[in-house]
Parts: sequence; structure tokens; C-alpha cells
Amino acid sequence: MRKLILIAACVFAAAALPAFAAGGAVHTIETFTNEPTNWFGPDPCVGINVTGNGIESGTVQIVEPPSGGAHVRVDLQGSVDLYQANGPGPWDPQPGAFVGTWTYEAHISDQAPPNFTGAVTGVTAGPFVLADGRTLRRQVSFHLTFAEDGLPPKVFFAHSVCSGG
Repeated sequence: MRKLILIAACVFAAAALPAFAAGGAVHTIETFTNEPTNWFGPDPCVGINVTGNGIESGTVQIVEPPSGGAHVRVDLQGSVDLYQANGPGPWDPQPGAFVGTWTYEAHISDQAPPNFTGAVTGVTAGPFVLADGRTLRRQVSFHLTFAEDGLPPKVFFAHSVCSGG
């Protein structure tokens, strides 16, 4: 009986340990479904600016430690029909000829310490089926390192690649 009580106490302690170790961190998980997205920009697969409206669904996980700041993870899936952008920018894209459909997954991580000088990074990738039936693989990666409040970012890059044929 004593052995059973000791085992039960160990199991309880092991289950309670993460709550004590986290020191009261707040964990939040949110899901979203069929949220509209707007795309505009250069496409590495076709060499022109493209635009389109699509939908995304996914999960956002947020951990807010008692020391401040936040750790955020976003995992999503989406699809967008892309068209040649005949307009001057995202404020007036003027979609032209159909270019193709991009179906993608994205993984984004945001690390924001209490002073919020952290970083956000992400990768979005998936098959891009062109209007002529060819299937390529399109990938967009980005990273942003924040400076102190009010200052421009320390580091920013975005890179798009296309493969296949």
C-alpha cells in the first residue's frame, strides 16, 4: 500500500511540475478558419507581379511568461488563385490574366522578450499549379529582428524561390 501511495505521489508531482516550472505562464491556443488573405508582389516562378485573394485556416499558440513578452507559433494552410497584377500596388492591384493556384503551408515563430526587441521568422511553401498545367514549388522565407521601440528593424530579409519545371 505504501508503494502505491508513493507511486501516486510521484505521478502527481510529475504532472504538477510543468505548472510550477512554467511559473504561471499563460498558454493560449486559438484556431481560425477560412480567413481571407490578400496577396500582391513579385513571383519567382513567373517573373511578374501577381495578386489574388485566398483563404487560410490554422492555429496560433501563444505563451506569455510571467516575466513579460510572448512566444507565438502560427501554423496554417491556405490557397490563393493568383493573377497578373496590372495595377501600381496592393492598394490598386487590378488583376489581369490568371497565372495559377498556390496551395501552401506556413510556419511562423515570433519571439518577443519583455522589451519587445525580439524576432519573427517564417516559411511558406507549397505547390503552385500554373494556368498551363505545370506544377512548380513556390517558397517564401522571411526574418525580421526588431530594434528598440521606435527604431527601424535591425535585420529584415524576405526571399522567394521557385523550383520545378
